[in-house]
Amino acid sequence: MSNSLFLQIISLCLIATVCMTWIIFATIKTLVKYTDFGKHTEQAKEKQKKIQNFEDDVPILEKEFSTPTIETSFGDKRIGAVYKNDL
Repeated sequence: MSNSLFLQIISLCLIATVCMTWIIFATIKTLVKYTDFGKHTEQAKEKQKKIQNFEDDVPILEKEFSTPTIETSFGDKRIGAVYKNDL
């Protein structure tokens, strides 16, 4: 085997390695940018999920309210009757 053939094989292997490295790099970069593999995409999806499925910060309290009694009074004396407000 001559030196020229050996150098051609070595240079071909180096070129193939460099090309494959760039192809793998470009593929991974594209997948991370445009699919769910990337951390940024995962954070954006979580933020969008929080926006669409929001929950109130203030909880709704279930209280039972009694109907208020309305009195017409003046000082210590009652002027009129006691009315119940039925809501």
